[in-house]
Amino acid sequence: MRHKGIRGLIVVVVLSVLLLGLTLNRGWKPLLGLDLQGGVMVVLGPQGNPDPEKLQTAVAIIEQRINSIGVAEPDIRVEGGKIVVQIAGIKDPDRAIKLVGETAELRFRPVLRTLPPDVSTPGSTPGSTPGSTPGTTPGSTPGSLPVGSIDAGATPTTPTTAPAPTTSQAALAPSGPGELAAGEQPPTTAGDVPTPTPSTPTSPTPSTPTSPTPSTPSLTPEQLQALSAASGGITTTTPEDDKADQIVVLPEYDETGKQVARLQLGPAGLTGTALEDATAGLSQQNGQWIVRPRFKAGADGIDKFNALASKCFAGDATVCPSKQVAITLDGRVITAPTIRTAKFEADQIEISGSFTETSAKELSTKLRYGALPVVLTTEQVVEVSATLGQDALHAGLAAGAVGLGLVLLYMVGFYRMLGALAIFKLGIEAALLWSIISYLGDNVGLALTLAGLTGIIVSIGVSLDSNVVFYEHLKEDVRNGRTYRSAVDKSFEGAFRTIVKADGVSVLGAALLYFLSVGPVRGFAFYLGLSTLLDLFTSYYYMRPIVAMAVKSDLAQRRPGLFGLPRPEDVERSTLAKVARRARSRSGVPGIEEVGP
Repeated sequence: MRHKGIRGLIVVVVLSVLLLGLTLNRGWKPLLGLDLQGGVMVVLGPQGNPDPEKLQTAVAIIEQRINSIGVAEPDIRVEGGKIVVQIAGIKDPDRAIKLVGETAELRFRPVLRTLPPDVSTPGSTPGSTPGSTPGTTPGSTPGSLPVGSIDAGATPTTPTTAPAPTTSQAALAPSGPGELAAGEQPPTTAGDVPTPTPSTPTSPTPSTPTSPTPSTPSLTPEQLQALSAASGGITTTTPEDDKADQIVVLPEYDETGKQVARLQLGPAGLTGTALEDATAGLSQQNGQWIVRPRFKAGADGIDKFNALASKCFAGDATVCPSKQVAITLDGRVITAPTIRTAKFEADQIEISGSFTETSAKELSTKLRYGALPVVLTTEQVVEVSATLGQDALHAGLAAGAVGLGLVLLYMVGFYRMLGALAIFKLGIEAALLWSIISYLGDNVGLALTLAGLTGIIVSIGVSLDSNVVFYEHLKEDVRNGRTYRSAVDKSFEGAFRTIVKADGVSVLGAALLYFLSVGPVRGFAFYLGLSTLLDLFTSYYYMRPIVAMAVKSDLAQRRPGLFGLPRPEDVERSTLAKVARRARSRSGVPGIEEVGP
C-alpha cells in the first residue's frame, strides 16, 4: 500500500511539472474576460417569441460576424430569451456593436471575375496569381475547391482544372472535376473582362412570367473600365461596407476556413427576401446530397432570379460575364454556382456538388436563415475600458495575494512542516489549474472573468481546509494514544471521508450554480468546481503519501513539534490529567488541585 502511494505521488508531481512546462512552451495563457481586459457587452432582445432554434441560428451568425473583424472567441450565448454578446479586448467597439445588431441580407450577385486570395488576410492562401478562369480558384492545385462547391474529399490523381459550380436544367449544380458546363466561357487572362461567346440555350422550356420581369442592374462604362485594372490594387470589401448597389470584392473560404479566392461582384440582383425556403436532401439521379432552394412566386421571387439567371446564362458582358451567381452573406461568398439554363421554376432548383450531409444542411440553413432569423433590438450596451479591466484584474490579484498570505501564515504557524507540505500541495494544484485554464482559454475560448478569479481564490480555502481536517484527525489520534506510524494511516481514512463529503457539497453547489444561473455566476461556479475536483485528486494522491512519509520519518519521531504534532510527554501528561479529573469526579472531594503543569 505504501509503494502504491509513492507511485501515485510521483505521478502527480511529474504530471504537474510536465503540464506546466507544456503550457509555457506552447505559450498558452488564460483568455481574460470582458471585465478583466476591457471590451463591450451587448444585450439583444428578440421581437416576439422566437423558438430556440432561431435564437441559436442567430448566435451562430453573430459569432461569424464578430470573427470577420479579427476578434477571436467572442462569448455569445442565449440567456433568459435574450442574446448576450461579450467581446473582450476589442479595439473598435463601435464597429462591433454595429455588426452585432445589424440584420444582414442574403444577396444574389453576378460574378464579374475571380481574384487571388488576399495574402494579408489570416487564413488566405498566399502565392496565388491573377488570371484564373472564372469559376476556378487562383493558384489551385489538383483537388482544390471550385468556387462555391464543397469538397467531398475526393482528389484527382492528375492535375485537373476544377470548373465553377454549374447549373443544369432546373439545377444550380457545381460540376465535378473536368466536367464542362453548357455554354461555359474560355479561360481569361489576368485583369481582363471575358468577352461573351454567343451561345444558344439548350431547349429552354417556354414560359411566360405571371408578372413583369424586373430589370437587372448593368455596369456603367466607367465601372467596366475599372474592372480592367490590375487586381493587385483591389482591396477586399469589409462587411460593414458591403453595399447592395455597388461593386464589391468579397472573399470565399473552403470548408476549413481558409480563404481560397476573392470574387469581384456586381450589384445585387435580388436578396434573400425572394426565397421562401431551402432544404437539403439526396438527389434522385445520383444519390448525392443537394440543396433545394424554393423561391417565392411572382415579381418579388422567382422572376427576379430568372432576370439575373438569363443574363448570366447568356454571359452578358455588362452584367454577368462569368456566368456565375454568387450568394453572399455578411461580407463573404457562401456559394457561387454557374447558371446552366436561362429560366427556372420556383420549386425546381437544385444546388448540387461535392456536398456531404453536414455541408448540404449548413448551406440550406444559411439560405433559409441567411439574414438573422429574428429581429433583434439592442437593449443594453456596456463598454469596459482596458484600464478599468486592468484595475479589476490587479485588485483581484491583490485580494488573492493577501488572502493567500494570511492562510499560509496560519498553516505554517500551527502545523510547521506539515503546513509547508500543504503549501506544496497548493502549488501542485495551481500548476494543474493554470495548465487547464490556459489550454481551455487558448484552444476552446473559455474566458477567465473576475467572478471566475473569485472562485479560484475561494478554492484556496477549500484546498487548505482539507489539510486542516487531516491534520486535526492525526493530532487527535495521537492524543488518544496511537503511535505516529499507526495514527497517520488511520486518521487519513476518517479525514478523507470528511473531505469527500465537504468537497462533494461544494462541487454539487457549483454544478447547480453553473446550470441554473447566468452571466458571471457561471464562471464563478465553473472555476470553483474545477478547483474543488483538483483538491480531491491531490488530497488522495499527494497529501496522503507525503504526510505519511513525513510523519513516519526519524525526524518526526525525534522532534514531533517540528511537524506540529504533540510530543509523547505532552500526550502522557494529558492522559494523566484526564485520569485525575475522572478520579476527582468519582470521589467528589473538592479542593484538590493537580500539582504540575
